Amino acid sequence: MLERENNIAIEFFTPEEKPYGLTYGQWTVKWWQWAHATPKSVNPLLDETGKYASINQDGPVWFLAGTAGENKLIQRICKIPLEKAILFPIINYEMNPIEKPELKMESDLITHVIEDINDIIIKTAIIDGISIPIYRIRSDPRIFPLTINDDNGFGIPGGYTNATADGYWVFLKSLPQGEHNIYFHGSCSGGIRNVTTSYSLRII
Repeated sequence: MLERENNIAIEFFTPEEKPYGLTYGQWTVKWWQWAHATPKSVNPLLDETGKYASINQDGPVWFLAGTAGENKLIQRICKIPLEKAILFPIINYEMNPIEKPELKMESDLITHVIEDINDIIIKTAIIDGISIPIYRIRSDPRIFPLTINDDNGFGIPGGYTNATADGYWVFLKSLPQGEHNIYFHGSCSGGIRNVTTSYSLRII
């Protein structure tokens, strides 16, 4: 799909496509595995500058992070190699039995994340001044393996577990070489879960 304004073309994947042979939901699982496996000292989700944006970015898709839910704007600067697709959540939610041991059944976990994301009422993504469609994507498979780093910075025990996830995402095809700006914002109805992030990107 393609959005165009002032001769700027922004192309993006839709849920019906299979970027690089995987479903959209499978890529979101990879995003979660990347986010939780990275220690807090270099975790892009906790970094407020973009200094660690290149950590573990080995495949054809570059992962951008939002925030851990802080009610403030996070502004990051980073460089991304040319011809990399870019995946990022507007706002998303993952849960597992390590964090909520009372959710013993897989169905309980799935219901929990669905109900959380059902309460998201604000969803915005703007790339170079162009509003981009946002898609709700559930993890594929619904229950997936997850390793949480012992030094994770989220205040939860580390270890191996099974998880499920849901959320709102943007999956960009490679951007043209040069400077680009990304802004995204998501919030629940009460404003308690609130993500506001901007990136100044240089595609090199």
